[in-house]
Amino acid sequence: MDIVECLMKTGLTRHESLLYIILCKEGELTGYEAAKISGIPRSNAYLALAGLVEKGGAYRIDSEAVRYTAVPAKEFVSNVRRQFEQVLDYIEKNVPGRDLPRDPYISITGKSNIINKMRNMVEQAGQRIYISVSPRELEYVKNELEGARDRGLKVVVITSGEFEMEGVILYRHPKQPGQVRLIVDTAYVLTGEITDRDDCTCLYSQNKNLIQLIKDSLANEIKIVQMQK
Repeated sequence: MDIVECLMKTGLTRHESLLYIILCKEGELTGYEAAKISGIPRSNAYLALAGLVEKGGAYRIDSEAVRYTAVPAKEFVSNVRRQFEQVLDYIEKNVPGRDLPRDPYISITGKSNIINKMRNMVEQAGQRIYISVSPRELEYVKNELEGARDRGLKVVVITSGEFEMEGVILYRHPKQPGQVRLIVDTAYVLTGEITDRDDCTCLYSQNKNLIQLIKDSLANEIKIVQMQK
């Protein structure tokens, strides 16, 4: 990912993104100057500059020769963040939803999707969290686990290596990288494997039988650790 791709994710076109970077670097420019520096055809450059002004990325300076200047990056980012928060808040409140059945097994595929699901589960936990993973996978959700701990939730971590986290119940047990077992509030379970492959998959479910199975497995791990002590 580069800066142009990042700017495009805010809603700018590629031409608008390129011109925004040029305006930030060069300062005030006419449409002709912006087109010449960017290599964008003049008619396209004028359209892109108008779009950039409309989307809050530049100011138009009306003088003898119309010029354009970039909205400072910090201000532009603040405006975009504010707008996105409003949009996301509206989506969250207004998209119709339905209660998912408790029994189906939902496949979460892909490393980033699995990590996002783990983070969301921990963030939405209301009482307790049990997680059994290697230190590598713990790093993906470390901030969320610390947040749950700070909210007063019971957090039980089973892992190996030198991982440390104050304020949680920590059991050290050999763990293979990639294996994931996570239970939240004895109501939601995620189990499977995280790898760098696109087809890595975890199962997410509210199925009571699966939750009990993983719960028993974690309890056995804890018993082994206690016996070894």
